[in-house]
Parts: sequence; C-alpha cells; structure tokens
Amino acid sequence: MHHFIVVVAALLAVACSGSDPADVVHEAAATVQHPTTEAELSTITLTSEAVTRLGIETVVTTTESAAVTRTFGGEVVVPEGRSVVVTAPIVGTLTGEAAPPPGARVRRGERLMTIAPLVSADRDQRIEAQRSVSTVEAEELAARQRLQRLEQLLRDGAASVRSVEEARAQHQVTVAGLTAARERLAGASTNPVGAQGELVVSAPFDGIVRRVSAAPGQTVGASAVLLELAQIDTLWVRVAVYSGDVGAIDERQPAAVRKLDVTAPVSATRVMAPLQGDPTSASVDLYYALSGSTERLRPGERVLVELPLSGTDKGLVVPTSAVLYDIHGSTWLYEDLGGNAFARRRIEVARHAGDRAVVSRGLIEGKKVVTAGAAELFGTEFGAGH
Repeated sequence: MHHFIVVVAALLAVACSGSDPADVVHEAAATVQHPTTEAELSTITLTSEAVTRLGIETVVTTTESAAVTRTFGGEVVVPEGRSVVVTAPIVGTLTGEAAPPPGARVRRGERLMTIAPLVSADRDQRIEAQRSVSTVEAEELAARQRLQRLEQLLRDGAASVRSVEEARAQHQVTVAGLTAARERLAGASTNPVGAQGELVVSAPFDGIVRRVSAAPGQTVGASAVLLELAQIDTLWVRVAVYSGDVGAIDERQPAAVRKLDVTAPVSATRVMAPLQGDPTSASVDLYYALSGSTERLRPGERVLVELPLSGTDKGLVVPTSAVLYDIHGSTWLYEDLGGNAFARRRIEVARHAGDRAVVSRGLIEGKKVVTAGAAELFGTEFGAGH
C-alpha cells in the first residue's frame, strides 16, 4: 500500500507539471562524430556558445613565399658567463650534510657546503662580538650611575660643575662604544661563520648543480673546486655549420629548435658571440638563444635546428599555432567545415619559417584552419576538456 501511494503521487506531480520527463532534452556543448572507417577522421560539432567560450579563430590557407631552411644538428649549452665554479675559501674539512646532488636546483643564498678550518686564525666572531657588547654595557652602566651620583651631589652643593661635565662626557663615550659593539654583533650574526668557526658556502645565484667535486669529511685546500653551478633560465644552442654555408644563412630570421622526439619547435634568435670554429672539420659554431620556457631542454642535449637561408620558396603556409603534435610526433590541424563543425586533418610540415609552418601534404589552398583554440578542440575530441 505504501509503494502504491508513492507511485500515484509521482504520476500526479508529472500530470500537474504538464510535461513529460522524457521530453526534457539538454543540448550537449560538443558532439564528436567518430569515423565509420579508419580512413576517416573525427569531426567535432560545437554549439555557438562553445565556440565563443573556446575562443575559436580561423585563417584561410594561402600559398606564400617563405624562407628556405636547412636542418642541422645542435647542442644545448649554458651561455658564456652563466656557469660558475664554486671553490673553497680556506683550508679545512667539509662537515655537515652532503652538497645538493647534480641536477638539483638551488636558490641564491642557499647552503651548499660547510667547511671547518684546520687552523683558526680568527676566533669566533660572534662570541667575541657578544663579549664586547656585554663589556661595554657594564661600562655604560657604571658611567651612567656615576653621572647620576655627581648630578645629585652638584644639586646638594657637594660637587663641582667640572666633575659633572667630565662624567657626562665619559658616559657619552661609553654610549658610542656600546652602539658600535652592537653593530658589530649584528654583522657577525649575519655572516657565514658558524658558532664553532665553520664557514658556510652559499649559492651565488639561482641555478642548478652541474658537478660536485667534494664530499663531507674530505679535507680541501684553499681555492679547491667544490662544485659547479649553472644558470639555466636562458640557454643557447650551438650549431656547427660548414664554413662555405655560413654566408647563405639569414642571421635576421629566427631558427626553429626541436627535440629528437619531434615535438613542437622552440624559436631561437641568433647571438653573435663567442666566435669559435673547428679547423679539422672546416666548420664554425653559430649560437642561438632559446626564447620562452627551457624546462624541457637540458645542457648537453642534442637537438635539431632549422636554420633559415637567404633564399625563399613558395609553399602552402599556416600559422604555427594551428599545428598540433601528438605523443608520437605526428602533426595535425583542424579544418573549419562550417556550421560550427571542425575536422581533424593529418598534415606533413616541410619546414618552419618564423611563426609560419610550410605544409607539404594533407592540406590544399583556400581551406579555413583553426589557429586559436586548436589545442582546446584536441582536448574536446579526446575527452580532456569540453
């Protein structure tokens, strides 16, 4: 009987609302039309609101003149002057914990190593400064009390004005000495010398540890190499080019640097130093500074570098922002089919010319391709976003 009452109440509620629950339809923001055969690719259909929310922008593919490029092998290096060797300032024994391992990131002022001197020529500065402050504080207290007594005797007519002035001058001298002693103590508290006279070696800048040459318990001499630090917020790429081909390279145009796993390229601009070459291979070294994030690259890593040449050649170009790379290194883009429908197309990129990519296969002139919002479409198709 209880279940019957519940069912009747539900039917009455539906009847009073005047609508059937089956008639309530929620329009999806995006639908993916999967292919019926492997030869076909997926098509994404968005609502007008989804197109606006994703910020979809398109351009029409055209055939234009683009710089001719040539691919060379390159090596990621640390710029000149951004690799520093940290040495021991005194003769001593390394104590405490081990230094950060190679590859670890360190901050400016972070402790790297601690050295206990073998022969301590200077006593502990902090203890000596504290003792000096205590001594001068006692002298200042005695001079102040003597001044107070003489001032009272002067009011009683039992002391001379000269004795009071001398006592006041002596008190001022002790106050000045106390101020200087406290400043020395503050300076000793912030210096790298520890309580037992050990010396803390700190990082001179933000960077990574490239090499460690000493370990705790080891006795090192003055100027002995402890470790090497490198700043990697900016990296260079060194490219060895045959001397006869240097004149054909356009130094004004940026180069495209790619990892060996064929991921999206990183733009790099030409730097003019240092001037080096290899006479055995008749080559000279060209250097390019990487722009943007360099977290995916490491010093010493081999890369592919597309150097722009002075000549140009016609080709079908699209903005580099329209090109997508999957985990296998394949290149794709999305074609605008109209009616808020977009189809993913496989393409082959022949070369990069600045912020443009020259397409050799998979696309024809006059097609509308997605530039802004292409990555969002890729995520929508494979379920990473909507």
